Amino acid sequence: MMQSERILPSWGTFNITCSKLDQTRFYDPQIDFFMGDDPDFSSLFTSIDEASVISSNSNIPTIFSDELFDLPNLGDEILITSPMEGLETISSEQVTDICGWINESNCEGNFSTPVSVYGEEYRPCFSLESSENSVAFPLMNGLKTLPGDMQMNNELSLHHLSRAYGEATENGQKELAQVIANSIEEKSNPLGNKMERLAFYLFQLQENQGDYLRQESIKNFSEAFKAFYQGLPYGRFAHFTANSAILESMPSNATTLHIVDFDIGEGIQWPPVIEAISRTHKALKLTLLKFSDECSSPCQDVEGTKKRLLDHARELGLKLHIDEKSVSDLASELTRMKKRGQDREWLVFNCMFRLPHMARMRRRSHIEEFLKVAKEILTNYGASAGMMTLGYGGTETYSRAYSGYSSFFNELLKHYQAMFESLEQSFPIHLADARTALESLFLAPYMSSLSWFQDWEESIECSNLPLETGLWGRKLSQESLVDAKQMVNETENSYKVKINGQRENEMVLEWKGTSMVNVSTWMGRRN
Repeated sequence: MMQSERILPSWGTFNITCSKLDQTRFYDPQIDFFMGDDPDFSSLFTSIDEASVISSNSNIPTIFSDELFDLPNLGDEILITSPMEGLETISSEQVTDICGWINESNCEGNFSTPVSVYGEEYRPCFSLESSENSVAFPLMNGLKTLPGDMQMNNELSLHHLSRAYGEATENGQKELAQVIANSIEEKSNPLGNKMERLAFYLFQLQENQGDYLRQESIKNFSEAFKAFYQGLPYGRFAHFTANSAILESMPSNATTLHIVDFDIGEGIQWPPVIEAISRTHKALKLTLLKFSDECSSPCQDVEGTKKRLLDHARELGLKLHIDEKSVSDLASELTRMKKRGQDREWLVFNCMFRLPHMARMRRRSHIEEFLKVAKEILTNYGASAGMMTLGYGGTETYSRAYSGYSSFFNELLKHYQAMFESLEQSFPIHLADARTALESLFLAPYMSSLSWFQDWEESIECSNLPLETGLWGRKLSQESLVDAKQMVNETENSYKVKINGQRENEMVLEWKGTSMVNVSTWMGRRN
């Protein structure tokens, strides 16, 4: 197995208090995110400690182009309460960039369709000129903060009403569900507490309003992705856990690491692996999956992602091959390959499904199709065939976990409450504008009571595929657990990392006891 050398990245990284890690480890949990091509690029989230601030003279290579993350060199840092040490300052002008994502279009008159809220036109406008009125919602103009007891009463009322809505929907009581939804709309507030904001996005943003937000999120997806991925640990935790297991499991006699990726996204998971494999003089192959019934996502540029990864590998002298295949073609090719006995290729099925930072929500039927092929290959050819890494958002369990739609709805509600709360910790009140921008551009487009019900119906249609049958949980290392705990700065905030599973093959990231991200590792049973 690959363990003799800790392979460190050549690019600058964020300091997230992992300096005490075992120096024999091959994977550095400081690896967060590729920055812009410009070596003078300043981080959106950097440490207040001068020692951990990225120097303007540091050489920071990238897989992202300048046009995606072109922010100026900025000063005037603002201290924020971050869930991770080393991510504790944010430039006021950089916050302005975040809050101006919508402004740029609004000020130029580029909003094609205003949103109608309570019969008024809603055009969100973000700035830093005033902490009270910087986010302009017509229905909220002049709104004062409610007394604490009234806020608590409203939050509790919304919680009970939302649960009642789920029960009414499950029981087919459409009229009652609509009455409850109307009551929730009246109590919701895009600038209120977490429950009021959640209710606003969940019940206000229907039909054309949801389409409007999706259009705006597409325009500013790169910036939103960068802020979300760096500011919250969910994506980095999932990628670090999976990558560590992949590199640990690779046999020393394997000449090629072949990764079949369920959803490449922005490709942000793979630069650390490219860096690691380049030190071993082995080859790397990435196979991306495509589905015939899937429309292309305007948020993603697969060709651009492939080019950035190939360019980065070329700079490191790594032989990288990337191709795209349908699931059926992949299954046929892998079966032929295994029959020919090409065991020097270590095969990894990597599936990241509906993690909080992922914009594209692939259908449950797609993951069922992917897992079926992965399980078949790993089961038929045993432990020598390879392994599978499976990462998913805390709510993405199979339908068997819920007794009905009401319990499914309540679990989603709990999950998003935790998400909003953790976002509040990263973006406290004096950065509410940036938080609102992230919520409206990144979280809101995938929150609606209608889409939740449709997702529930699809989960019922998909057959359960217990991985325990035919597969063997691969135990996660204690070193990875320690690294993950330090990465999320567990001792300083409400995040907790633990290992679950009978064979200790699942690592879970929780926020105040709510499961947010789960990553498990699997292999074929030994012959």
